Amino acid sequence: MKGGRLNLEISGKLSQKLHITPQMKQSLAILQMPITELLQELNTFVIENPVLEESEQEPEEAKEEKPEVAEKAEEKDAKDDVLNEDLEKIDWDELYRDSGEISYKPSDDEGYDLEKFVSGQENLFGHLMKQLIITGADQEIIKAGEYIIGSLSEEGYFDIEFSEVTEATGVDEARVGKALSLIQTFDPAGIAATSLKECIAIQLAQFEVEQVYIDFIAELLENHEKDLIAFRYDDIKRSLSIESDTFDYMLLLIRKTDPKPGLSFSKDSNHSVTPDVYIVKKDGVYDIILNEDGMPALRMNSYYMSLLKNKELDAGTKDYIEEKVKNAIWLIKSLNKRQKAIYKVVKVLTEVQAEFLEHGVNYLKPLKLKDVAEVTELHESTVSRVTAGKYAMTEQGLFELKSFFVKGLDTDDGDMSTQKVKNMIKEIVESEDGEKPYSDQKIVELLNGQGIKIARRTVAKYRDEMNILTKSQRKRSRR
Repeated sequence: MKGGRLNLEISGKLSQKLHITPQMKQSLAILQMPITELLQELNTFVIENPVLEESEQEPEEAKEEKPEVAEKAEEKDAKDDVLNEDLEKIDWDELYRDSGEISYKPSDDEGYDLEKFVSGQENLFGHLMKQLIITGADQEIIKAGEYIIGSLSEEGYFDIEFSEVTEATGVDEARVGKALSLIQTFDPAGIAATSLKECIAIQLAQFEVEQVYIDFIAELLENHEKDLIAFRYDDIKRSLSIESDTFDYMLLLIRKTDPKPGLSFSKDSNHSVTPDVYIVKKDGVYDIILNEDGMPALRMNSYYMSLLKNKELDAGTKDYIEEKVKNAIWLIKSLNKRQKAIYKVVKVLTEVQAEFLEHGVNYLKPLKLKDVAEVTELHESTVSRVTAGKYAMTEQGLFELKSFFVKGLDTDDGDMSTQKVKNMIKEIVESEDGEKPYSDQKIVELLNGQGIKIARRTVAKYRDEMNILTKSQRKRSRR
């Protein structure tokens, strides 16, 4: 304000913002979905979008017996090709830059014997123990963790005292707490929680829900559980001072969680983990087979394609069909891109972790998301989505794709897994002179001599995790 006057001014500002369209969100969701969720979503898409249709793949024998049927099918395919070509001419380049046939066909993996992978339903104990071993935790954490896993209720809750675990295993309560926290990061989400509130909070955190909503939901469950059960929603909104939209979103988040995660592995449950990919060794080489069992072959419905060419079609109907066609194109291409991305990522995982596939978890090599992203030329976030919640069936068993990634340390010969370094530290301590035990700095020097770059504080950390005493404590204990 100058001289008592208000100066109003209009100015322009140029900025860039990333706008995520509903189709892009759908594409990202499809990329992240495991096979079981994807099948459910595809059924919904086919029902809701009349432009999408499932195409039956006729056996080769039937085609040979009925040449006239094959000829008709070829004529229909030719017509569909013409319609697809016309469809590609429509100005929808913002959807996808690449062109190609607008259809999705599951692959035919003949010549592979997948029967050897079939086994009985995995129970909760085995499922969690497999994940615990893969972490490379020290023996005390493994010991306490095994007792915790064996003590979980049928619903998947940890409802005993730390002192009971300590008495049974000899592991102190602080490390029992560490073991419990580790198990709470395992699949299924929410496992080993000590209360319903914690169970849902763990799941929401793994869903990457904003902390403010997690805190609101925790307060909702702690103070308004009875109101929630009685559907007294207005009372809850007034008490929490939140809008209806926020409350509805909170309810949606709660419904997405499983309050009894352990029941998915109960004896009476038909639920089991379905592998998204098989890693099969054939002629000495590992091959990647995507699990497309039950996946429908999708294509564009020729009737609706022909309607678009009808000049007498009213504007409302044309807009409706065009919108459904856009969604169908996006879905089909997203499916094809999803399968290609999974194949590329798993191919790299297989090449890097070949020794693990051959000999077991002790042979896992250090691997980061960034390493796979560079080889596949995919973004790190894409690699993360590809591996999240998906499983690979190998001859070593069923493993989450995330478990192929292992932390490591730099060495002269490349990275080395932390578990291997821990084993080396343990061997150094076991071979030392009882009267002249090594200090942490001396252990660093010995490891450096073997080409391993490690800091003294890291040695101290690993030593503590393996419950190895300090230099002075070891000397006193051996007298």
